[in-house]
Amino acid sequence: MKSSTTLKDQLPARFRGTMLGAAIGSALGFPHSGSSRTFMRALGSEVIEGYVRHRNGYFPVGQHGAGVQLMTLAAQAMATVGSVQPQSIVDHWIPLWRENRIIERLPDVDVAMSRWLRRGPDARGCACGPGEVGSGSLISSVLIGLWDHDDPTSLVEDCERLIGVTHEDQEVRAVSSALASVISHNLTHKDVVLGDVIDGATAAAARIDMAVADRIQEIPMLLASSELVAFDQLASSPDEISNADHSGIENRALPIFLVALHSWLRNPAEPMQVIGSCLSAGGAVEMTAAVGGALAGSCIGEHRFPAVLKEGLLEGEEISAAADLLYQSQVQQRRRRKL
Repeated sequence: MKSSTTLKDQLPARFRGTMLGAAIGSALGFPHSGSSRTFMRALGSEVIEGYVRHRNGYFPVGQHGAGVQLMTLAAQAMATVGSVQPQSIVDHWIPLWRENRIIERLPDVDVAMSRWLRRGPDARGCACGPGEVGSGSLISSVLIGLWDHDDPTSLVEDCERLIGVTHEDQEVRAVSSALASVISHNLTHKDVVLGDVIDGATAAAARIDMAVADRIQEIPMLLASSELVAFDQLASSPDEISNADHSGIENRALPIFLVALHSWLRNPAEPMQVIGSCLSAGGAVEMTAAVGGALAGSCIGEHRFPAVLKEGLLEGEEISAAADLLYQSQVQQRRRRKL
């Protein structure tokens, strides 16, 4: 991953790589959402070779999931106001529900946004309460890693503002902050430094939920284990009996993040291997592959993703434009701070 260009020169490509990587992973996984781990493993490498039509026949080939839809709009909101303002994010998201333009139903986010829709963007207490640990808005937290990559002291607070639109649960908030921390690391390092990645993610999570921080600490020792052994530990809760080996990952933020992070750390410079590993997990494959794709893209930029997948991605140009807009706004805000 050595490069003659500086990290500053690489930032625009890494912003685009993060968001396009999330969208590519999502679009590859979207047709298979809920499929068993057994089925996804049987597909093998075929699953990353190209987009396929959703099994319900309604969505076009190359369609990403609703989580990416939210991420793109949140990026536009942040770029427009030059900061992380929950009201602006709500303003950008509400029309999806008001006009019934949301791609798919996200049970956790639906609850929160229906409250925002009824009460208005100035309301309080609309987020899902403790115990709602869904992953509907998880991928949007990568935007905080992009925005605050050079301002780590603001990262957790900004992530709380964004994820607080939909979730109060401390596990979800801690996972989101940890994900943002890893994205931030990738934008400030030319090479992946395992200790720094784990320490940063652990520290970000520990400010909110020590249980999440402890789970993140399990990952380094599992990198030498087989993918099957690692999956069994990361996809399951230590306190619960899980059927993850057959059914795949539950639609919960924590196991999705842990499996995606482990998949990426095994092959940080190979985005399609990362996404393929995430897809083979089964279950909540759309969000898992989106997180894996974002991690890979933030590390190596947009160029290592196959052209056929970038060109076949629905709304790919809009997503890329949102990433550029976010980058430009972030640069402008940093310049103003120095005046």
